[in-house]
Amino acid sequence: AAVEVVFLEALSGDALRVGLPVSEASAPERPEAATGRVPAVVYLWGIQAPRPGQPFGAAATEAAGRICGGKRLHVAARRAGPEGRITGSVVAEETGSPGEDTTGKDTTGKGNAGKGSSGNQDVGRALIRLGLAWQDQRGPSSAQLRSLEQEARREEVGLWQQEAPTPPWAWRE
Repeated sequence: AAVEVVFLEALSGDALRVGLPVSEASAPERPEAATGRVPAVVYLWGIQAPRPGQPFGAAATEAAGRICGGKRLHVAARRAGPEGRITGSVVAEETGSPGEDTTGKDTTGKGNAGKGSSGNQDVGRALIRLGLAWQDQRGPSSAQLRSLEQEARREEVGLWQQEAPTPPWAWRE
């Protein structure tokens, strides 16, 4: 089951700082619990984005912030670790105004970068489609993520404009 969280900031293209509802947090004694939310970091499952300082790292972080900013986020956790570290899939839900088209129909001709029919957008899939992340080859992934990465490579978008982009797991500052 997905948990609705509040987006606070993009730490990188594949890490988001969010506010978890107190009922979902395992530390009610923390002082942040008085606000009804406790901070946590969600790592996007199945993807790896360029690190800050790496080519396209800033663009990936900015894109994650744009995709998530002002939207309701739903996190389906796959793994939880210490200190509020969660690995999961994140969907940004279009909040929209009454009468606003949130169907996700593409009227720009640029593709919908991971949007579903309801206007919801899987953040990890969107970043791969934009050429701002790799599907994570170090762990389990999905055929859909691999397919989206291949499409971005063929279209030479984002980091695939480089001749030989270095994945974050092989990059050193």
